[in-house]
Amino acid sequence: MLASLNHVDLRFGPQEVLKDVTWAIQEGECWGVIGRNGAGKSTVFKLLLGQVEADGGTVVRPTKERGIRMGHYAQDLVPETHGSVLEEALAAFGDVERLQHEMRELEHRMGEASEDLTEVMDRYQKVTEAFEHLDGFSIRARAESILQALGFSALDFERPVETLSGGQKSRVMLAKAILQGQDLLLLDEPTNHLDLPSLRWLEGFIQDADATVAIISHDRYFLDKIATEILELEQGRSRIYEGNYSEFMEKKEQELELLERHYEQQQTYIKNQEEYIRRNIAGQNTKQARGRRTHLSKLDRIQKPLRDRRKVKFSFPETQRCGDVALVLENASVGWDGKALYTPLEQLQIKRGQKMGIVGLNGTGKSTLLKAIAEEIPFIAGQTRLGSQVKVGYFDQHHRNLDPRNTVFQQIHAVNPQSVKQDVLGFLAKFQFRGDEVDKPVTALSGGERARLSIATLIRHGVNLLLLDEPTNHMDIPSMEAMEDTILSFTGAAIVVTHDRYLLGRVADSLLRIHEGKAEYREGGYEDHQAWVDLDLGQEDEAGSQEPDPPQKPASPQAKPSSAVRPQTFPTKPVAIDKDKQRALKRFEKQVAEAEVKVSDLEAKLADLQKEMAGMDPSDWHAFSVRLDAQKALEADLAYAMSDWEAAQSALEEAQR
Repeated sequence: MLASLNHVDLRFGPQEVLKDVTWAIQEGECWGVIGRNGAGKSTVFKLLLGQVEADGGTVVRPTKERGIRMGHYAQDLVPETHGSVLEEALAAFGDVERLQHEMRELEHRMGEASEDLTEVMDRYQKVTEAFEHLDGFSIRARAESILQALGFSALDFERPVETLSGGQKSRVMLAKAILQGQDLLLLDEPTNHLDLPSLRWLEGFIQDADATVAIISHDRYFLDKIATEILELEQGRSRIYEGNYSEFMEKKEQELELLERHYEQQQTYIKNQEEYIRRNIAGQNTKQARGRRTHLSKLDRIQKPLRDRRKVKFSFPETQRCGDVALVLENASVGWDGKALYTPLEQLQIKRGQKMGIVGLNGTGKSTLLKAIAEEIPFIAGQTRLGSQVKVGYFDQHHRNLDPRNTVFQQIHAVNPQSVKQDVLGFLAKFQFRGDEVDKPVTALSGGERARLSIATLIRHGVNLLLLDEPTNHMDIPSMEAMEDTILSFTGAAIVVTHDRYLLGRVADSLLRIHEGKAEYREGGYEDHQAWVDLDLGQEDEAGSQEPDPPQKPASPQAKPSSAVRPQTFPTKPVAIDKDKQRALKRFEKQVAEAEVKVSDLEAKLADLQKEMAGMDPSDWHAFSVRLDAQKALEADLAYAMSDWEAAQSALEEAQR
């Protein structure tokens, strides 16, 4: 075991941040750590790093004293040195750098005739041996390779770190963490400053890495690619799930269905007991009625599971129905200072109900095109025409439709001052602004809260052509999913600029890619044109007209193969495990057989328990409650066992092909 939290509690003043959190990190695992903003994800990492101390429970930290080589990345890390990019990446390997500098000095001295050559060469041999023992040559080569994979050229290696942009510094710190974390990597939102080629390299690197990895991320596509286990933090508590993000969602839904069933059973029981008490409290059975009332007062009541608690429910009402064509672009191009960013589009029609995604690298003109359509800036060439009865709503990354002088309530009320207070409060509740939160000033809101309020303001106005510029930035996963559901249910047209591949895969029915000075339109979604969207044209050419498959949940987790950094290779799916096929088949067959035995055993136990419960006296609530909890646990275990069996069976079938 590399690290663990055991029944950990943590408070920040009166606020209880973590409650009985347990998590064990074993060798060979890749953890996705998920939860709403503020759920305690980064705090869990800080506990493992020793940056905060737990109020209760125990923490086993991955320390150097335990022989664990750990790398940690967070967005707020700052460079240690004032040196070059390469020097900063290698800063953690001070002994290696010191030995390398001494080697260079000795090499220079060996060229000077006045030196005692024998003594210098003896020292040079010893220094070289020590350097090789610390993998000095390998570390430098790995550092250069990782930096190149993260978007740095060889010329960038000597650039002073202090001259880099914030995003570039973050990528240097990520490279540094990868170099350090030969046993364990703790990565907090590592994908935020990566372009698609670098992101796909990171996916492949993690899939192949020998190191154990734990990653905090809101990128669901990324989690589907790399995660073998999920740690969910919700309301301060932890839950562990096997599999990637899609598998987690399936199991979470099964849990919700079970909880709803148990809630309904308990409500029926409570109703029956209350009816009995009402009829008998003043009669000859008053003693029994009082006893049941005492039981109900002590009953641990199941809270009603609300599905909409897991998602922010958005709604985009159209002010009126527009014509079949919402927008036409004619010979249109955008740019700055009179220079076009791409060759003009001859003609592009966006129809009512269409959902078009705009993709491309940063700086190619995606957001600029949205601004031009929204009439915030002029087109460099051509023009745009709106369809009949079209009303445009524009969501920009900086949320400029928010008035900093307003509170949350005032922001929405100002859209329609005739609205009654209760109507505004009800509307804001859909966006998770409740209670005192409606009186918060706009200037005091977090990034995610500002995004929610910006969307709420837009919705309040009512639109039938929606322009969305990176709508999921600063949002947690439940809010992202709600945004996707909203765009899908929106009856008007929508144009979405996004780097979120999961969102793109769910909502886009057409794509506009801006790349290398050209804007090209294609019908179909992300799963139809994955390589084209990811700018990996070499792979598309090799594969002919076929595109890679959309993201799929992996089969049962496998041990990771040994890794080597490959800066120029950007795999779009996990690399096949290099093992003999027959051994793999035998392993999968064993997994299927074990899963079948487990399912049968749980089904038998559940049947026995239900038979026992059928013959119990429901008035003995304490005994009945114990068995009800046991039934709930068995049903959950059975649901997981069935999922494990399905995963093992799928893996076996795949291996047999």
